[in-house]
Amino acid sequence: MFKALVFDFNGIFVQPIEQRILAEVCKATGFGRWLALSNYFFLLPDLQQGRLSPREFWKRVFPQLTEQEYIEMVELEYEKPFARNEDAYSLAQQLSGRMQVHVLSNSNFLQGKAYRKQKLYRHFTGLFLSHETGAMKPFPSAFRHFLAQTGLKAGECVFVDDSAVNVFAARAMGFRSIMYKGNRQLVAELNRIGIV
Repeated sequence: MFKALVFDFNGIFVQPIEQRILAEVCKATGFGRWLALSNYFFLLPDLQQGRLSPREFWKRVFPQLTEQEYIEMVELEYEKPFARNEDAYSLAQQLSGRMQVHVLSNSNFLQGKAYRKQKLYRHFTGLFLSHETGAMKPFPSAFRHFLAQTGLKAGECVFVDDSAVNVFAARAMGFRSIMYKGNRQLVAELNRIGIV
């Protein structure tokens, strides 16, 4: 019997804005997109595990970025309302009355701050955000940390993510895993295993 539903957050409940920020900073500063992408993906694990602040991260992705540009093109973007996947939120709220519903997500400080401010995490039992735990998916440490903190067993959890690598990693750890492809598909999968 399943006791918990464990969701990734970005890509299911909201769309992350970091790639859009990267493109806009490239356009505004004339910095090469391929070099920016290379810097971005090389440094991303340090941001998502809390080893770099957002300011340090973006200034390493774009070495010439001024403080004013950082504030205007990065920090202020997180102040804008995020478009929510209302169907996914409704499902999480409905299920939270019957079982634990957690978030296990790769994130960064500005995301966590903005999502909390906009009350985007309010329907979840627990939050396991990589920048706070220091452990990111798909590494086993992220899943082990979640299990240790909740006291759950992997086989008692259904894990939902929009990344095939993360779904595969969770499955290898013993979670029942679902690759998120859309709201209808998710509801059908959860119905098939008796959760909805």
